[in-house]
Amino acid sequence: MATSKKIKFWELVLMNVSAIYGIRWISRSTAESFGLGLAGIPSWVIFMFLCFVPQALMCAELAAAYTSDGSLGEWVKIAFGTKYGFLISWLNWTAKLFWFASFLTFMSINLSYMVGNPSLADSKIFVLFLSLAVIWALSIFSMKGMTFGKLFTNVGSLGSTIPTIFLIGMAFLAIVVLKKAPSASVYTVTSMTPKLNGNSLVAISSIIFAYTGAEISATYVTEMENPKKNFPKAIITAAILICILYVCGSVAITSLLPTSEIQASTGILDSLARVCELLGIPNVFVQVVAAGITLSVIGALILYIGFPIKILFGNAEKGVFPEKFTENNEHGIPEKAIILQAVIISVLLAAVALLPGVDVIYNVLVTMTALTSLFPYVLLYLAYIKIKKQKKDDENLYQMTKSKSFGIAVGWFELIVCILSIAASAFPVMGTFHDNVVYEVEMIGGGLLVLLSGLYIWKRSRLKNTVTPIE
Repeated sequence: MATSKKIKFWELVLMNVSAIYGIRWISRSTAESFGLGLAGIPSWVIFMFLCFVPQALMCAELAAAYTSDGSLGEWVKIAFGTKYGFLISWLNWTAKLFWFASFLTFMSINLSYMVGNPSLADSKIFVLFLSLAVIWALSIFSMKGMTFGKLFTNVGSLGSTIPTIFLIGMAFLAIVVLKKAPSASVYTVTSMTPKLNGNSLVAISSIIFAYTGAEISATYVTEMENPKKNFPKAIITAAILICILYVCGSVAITSLLPTSEIQASTGILDSLARVCELLGIPNVFVQVVAAGITLSVIGALILYIGFPIKILFGNAEKGVFPEKFTENNEHGIPEKAIILQAVIISVLLAAVALLPGVDVIYNVLVTMTALTSLFPYVLLYLAYIKIKKQKKDDENLYQMTKSKSFGIAVGWFELIVCILSIAASAFPVMGTFHDNVVYEVEMIGGGLLVLLSGLYIWKRSRLKNTVTPIE
């Protein structure tokens, strides 16, 4: 029987870099507001090998034993049944709602720099209405299938890696080689040690969230030559490359701007503007970079508008959702579900506009994304632990470790880290009591609403007896 083409070592490495690395996390982690400051630099290394590497190896073991589309649902369904398989799809979709809102905010800010008017990035009205216009336009385009989206999705990874390389190289040239200005930061063990406060806890949970997604590339483990040797080697190589980008990028931005002046939403472009000023490069360079990042954001938005919808609504069992939301159009897209998604994102954008300042809005949306996106990984780690305990080891399949007890222990460790990260996401970090009340209602209330609404939808469908009862 003919076999498909094998995934090469460097293909898997670059696949992981593209899936995991994101330039916006550099300013998010190094800003003093909602960030770690200089402590973000070692944190990227610590949590890469504490979270991403074990997660990738565990997912690869599950992928080798059971087929999966990378959505985690198959493995959770095997361990706990169809109810929790549905819940994974539900959590993935609802998490994307917050992700859309934060990404739209990020895109609007980049667009203001692209047109040469950075002051627009401080206008909540501009960011809100541009975000609404873009999500509705892209939602309408997505109903026609992915033909339009392919024009943008291929530039996604370049929109993160190329600006980072420019930032690192230009900062090194300006600060170290040409000595155009002293470094804006002093790097010592003390200055790079995380402070145990609310901002640090929230930022650490965001770093852990930034390292999720290993399940997507893990599904290719069975398509590699000699996966027992090459897969972990590829994961470690990718981890090192991603760490280099995050660490060097963080050093670059903090050498150009003091951490007190770095804003999570605009830090990358502000630091590029600063290095252009030092090197005498026209500011149009920043506009070009902002345009590249904007295109990459649009590509990512197009890619994810339809994908989670198709998994949740398009493949849902009959009776879970009203039929009007599960019917596909001629392009195989559940059109009314796309409209529902756009409405919810619009409401979410309008709700967070009540918070003071665009940077605060962006940070809250990113944190809400981290909180809701980590829920599925709680179920993933529980599923891994249960499956690992029950299934017999197969020497012909990839395994993270030959020791079953050690594999289970790793699963428990990752589960505890994930739960602590979710708890840290909801830590009050706003400046006033009123803002903290709004923040906690949105964080804790939003998280509970997501979980309970998913369970309610499933229970209601069971009670109506419109689908086959759960096994």
